[in-house]
Amino acid sequence: MRILGWVLPLGMLCAVSGAQVVTDTPKTPREFDLVRGGKSASLVVSQEDPETARLAVKLFADDLERVTGVKPQVVDSVPADGDAVVIGTVDHSPVLNSLHQENALSALRGKWESGAVFLVPNNNRKLLVVAGSDRRGTAYELLGISRAMGVSPWYWWADVPVQKHRSVSVRQGWTTNEPTVKYRGIFLNDEDWGLRPWAARKMDPELNNIGPRTYEHIFELLLRLRANLLWPAMHPGTLAFNAVPENAKLADRWGIVMGASHSEAMLRNNVGEWDEKHDGPWNYQVNKPAIDTYWDKRIAENGAYENFYTVGMRGVHDTGLEATGTKEVKARLVESVIASQQEILRKHGHSDAPQVDWLYKESIDLYRVGMKIPVDVTLGWTDDNYGYIRQMPNAEERKRAGGSALYYHVSYWGFPHDHLWLATTPLSLMQEELTKAYEHEVRKLWVLNVGDLKPSEVQMDYFLQLAWDEPAIAKESQAAFLERWMREQFGVAMAKPAADLVAESYRLNFIRRPEFMGFNGYDDGVNRTAFNPLAWGDENVQRMHVWDALVRREQAVVLPASLKPAWFELVQYPIEGAAAQNAKFLWADRAVLDAHEGAAAKAQDAAAKSHAAYDSVQHLTEEYNSLEGGKWAGMMSSHPRERHVFEMPAISMENNVALPVTWGEGKEALVSAVNGAHAVSKTGGVRILPDLGVSGGSLELQEGGAAQYALHVAATGDATLAIDLLPDFPVDSDHTLRYEVQVDDGAWMSQDASGTEVERPGISAWKTNVLRGFAEQTIALPKLKAGRHIVRIRYAGDPGVVIEHVALSFTGAPPAYPVPPERARR
Repeated sequence: MRILGWVLPLGMLCAVSGAQVVTDTPKTPREFDLVRGGKSASLVVSQEDPETARLAVKLFADDLERVTGVKPQVVDSVPADGDAVVIGTVDHSPVLNSLHQENALSALRGKWESGAVFLVPNNNRKLLVVAGSDRRGTAYELLGISRAMGVSPWYWWADVPVQKHRSVSVRQGWTTNEPTVKYRGIFLNDEDWGLRPWAARKMDPELNNIGPRTYEHIFELLLRLRANLLWPAMHPGTLAFNAVPENAKLADRWGIVMGASHSEAMLRNNVGEWDEKHDGPWNYQVNKPAIDTYWDKRIAENGAYENFYTVGMRGVHDTGLEATGTKEVKARLVESVIASQQEILRKHGHSDAPQVDWLYKESIDLYRVGMKIPVDVTLGWTDDNYGYIRQMPNAEERKRAGGSALYYHVSYWGFPHDHLWLATTPLSLMQEELTKAYEHEVRKLWVLNVGDLKPSEVQMDYFLQLAWDEPAIAKESQAAFLERWMREQFGVAMAKPAADLVAESYRLNFIRRPEFMGFNGYDDGVNRTAFNPLAWGDENVQRMHVWDALVRREQAVVLPASLKPAWFELVQYPIEGAAAQNAKFLWADRAVLDAHEGAAAKAQDAAAKSHAAYDSVQHLTEEYNSLEGGKWAGMMSSHPRERHVFEMPAISMENNVALPVTWGEGKEALVSAVNGAHAVSKTGGVRILPDLGVSGGSLELQEGGAAQYALHVAATGDATLAIDLLPDFPVDSDHTLRYEVQVDDGAWMSQDASGTEVERPGISAWKTNVLRGFAEQTIALPKLKAGRHIVRIRYAGDPGVVIEHVALSFTGAPPAYPVPPERARR
C-alpha cells in the first residue's frame, strides 16, 4: 500500500482493503469526516460513471446509514459548500475531471481493479476523492471503507449485525494495487438440498427456483468480497441461468464476470438447455453442426457482456467426453472443438475474450497424451475434489500467454464420498495448496466450489482474500486469520473464543469429516467406525470426550441477542452438528460393544444416546431454517443427497455379532509414534505447519531440508516403519513425490509417494487417503532391536512432501485410528 495525500500515523487498517478508517474519535483537522455530529458529507458521482460504480455508491450510502443512522445525500455534481466525497472511475467521470487531479489519477489509468483515496484542497472545505481504474476498482474502494467501518460483507448472508458508531472518519489516503489473481469467484453447485429449495421458497417463488432476486444478493456479496466472477448453479432441476434474461443483465450491472463450469462450454447450461430429442446426440464426432449452432446462439445473445469462457468439451453434465476411439483420437477431437469455438468468438467480435480449458477428470488424461491447447487459452488446473491440487503448470507451461487457472472444492458430490453438509476444510490446508498454486504462477483465475454458499462462509472469504492479495494473506496463520475474521463478525470480545472453537473443530474434522463418519463407500450401508474402543485408552470415548468438551466451551459463550443468529450460523451449527454426527456413530459403536460383552443395560443406554444425537442434528437443522423469522427456511438440510451416513445407524443388541477388525487389543508398548512437526532436529529447508495434520501439526520438506525423529521401542524383532504424509500430488509433471529415509546408521532408502490414484504396493490408495486425511508408506525393518532409534527423512528433489506422522510398530500392536498416539519424546 502506498500512502497518498497527507501523512499521518497509521490508522485502523482493514487487511482486506487497505482502508484506514476510525470511528468514534475526537475531531481532528487531519481526518476527513464521513459522518460526525449527525451530519454527513455528500456523496458525488456522475451519471456518466458505469452503473456498477453508481450501485456501489448507493450501497455505501446505505452502509453509512446502517452504521451511524445518518443517510448521506447522493448528488451528481460537487456542491457549492460543505465537505463531499467525490467518487468516480477514471476516464468515465466528468466530476473527477473537474477536480484537475491528473497526476493522481494518471497512475490508475490502464490498471486492473485498482483504486486510490486522497484529499483535494478546496478553499476552506475538504473533498475526499475515491477513484477507481475501472468500474470494479471504484466499487471495491467504497465497499472496502464500508467493511472497515463495521459493515461485514456477511451482514445479509450470515446476519452479522452492523457495528454502530457516532462518527466515521477516513484517516489517511491510500492506493490499492492490482489483485494478485486477476479473476476470482465462486461456483454454486450441488444446490439441490439448500440453495435451490431456499430460493424457490424465500427469494424467487414465482419461478419456484433460483432466479434474479437470489442472484442479486449473490452479486452484492461478491462485490463486497472483491470477487469478480460467478459460475451459476447448474444441477438438474435448477433453472438455467440464461433462461431468465434478467440474470445476465443483473450480472453486468453488478460488474460480475460470468463463466460456466468445467463441463459447460461457451456459457451453456447443457442440463437445462440441450435437448437430445430435438438437437440430437451430444457427440461432436457425429453432430458437429448442431452443437456449433447451439454455442453460436449463446455468444450472439451474451457476447456483449463481460465473460470468461470455458472451452473444450466434456459430457452433457459432469461426465466424460461422449466420443469413441483412443485417448489420442479424443484429444484430436477436443482440439477441433476448441478451434470451432474460437472461430465462433471471432465471428462475433470477441476473439480477445478470456478462455479456459479445464483439465478436470478425463480431460487431464487427454492433455497428458498430447492434446494441444492454443497458447492464448488459459490452462485450468483442479484439485481432487477434497482440497489437494492434482497438478500445476511446469516451467514450460508457465510461459504460456494464456496463463493458468485453478478450480478448488470446499464442497463436493461424488466418489468416494460426498462432503456437502458442513464446510470443514481447514484454512491451513487451503493455505498450503493455494500458496503452492500462486508460486506456480496460477494467477489468471481462481474459482471455488462453495456448494450452496452457506455454510462455506469462512472458507469462501479466506479464498477470496488470498486471491486478492496472496503475499499479505499467505503470511497469516490459520489462527490469526480466524481471529481477525471473527473480530469482524462478532467484535473484539468474541473474536478469540470464536476463532479457537472453529480451529478446534477443523482439527477434529480433519481426522474424520462428519460426512465420512459412516466409514462406508459412496452409497453403501454404513459401518462401525474405525476408532478403536479396546485400546489406546478407548479411542472411541476419547473422541466423544473431546467433542463434548468443545460443545461445552461453545455453549458457555455468553452472547448479546443481536449476535445469536450469526453465531448460530457461523459457529454453533457447524460445531454442534458435527459433534452430534460423531456422537451418533460413536455411541452406536458403544452400544454394539456393550451388547457383545453382555452388558444389556449399558447397551440400551448407549443406543438411546445415539438416537438422541441423531435427533439433535434434526433439531439443530430445524432451528437453522427458522432463524430470523424463517429467513433461511430450506437452506440447511440434515441429510443432503439422502446419503446413508445421515440416517440413524442400525444397532445390533446381539452378543454374537462380530466386531470390526479395526477394534482390537494388543500391546501398546509395541508401537512408538511421533507427530510430524515434532522432529528432534531439523536442518536446511523445512517448514512447520502447526494447524494441519491428523495428529496435530506437520512438517514440510523444502529444498535441502531434513528432519530427524527419535522413536523408542520396547521389543526386538521384525518391525514396520509407517510414514504418514499429506495425501498430495506431485506439484507438476516434472516432479514426483520422492524423499529419502534413513533408520539409525543404515543406508538411505528412496521413497516415492506419488501415484496414489492407482493401487500399488507400498502406498495406500487415494480414495482411502482423502477420507482419513493422510497417505501412508511403510518400510519393513527386519530384526530391529529394542531401544532408541533415529529416523531421518530428507528432501530428494521434489517439493510438496508433508510429513504428518511417523511410527514404528511390531506384530501384536493394537489397531489405531487414524494413527497411534504420540509417545513422550526424548
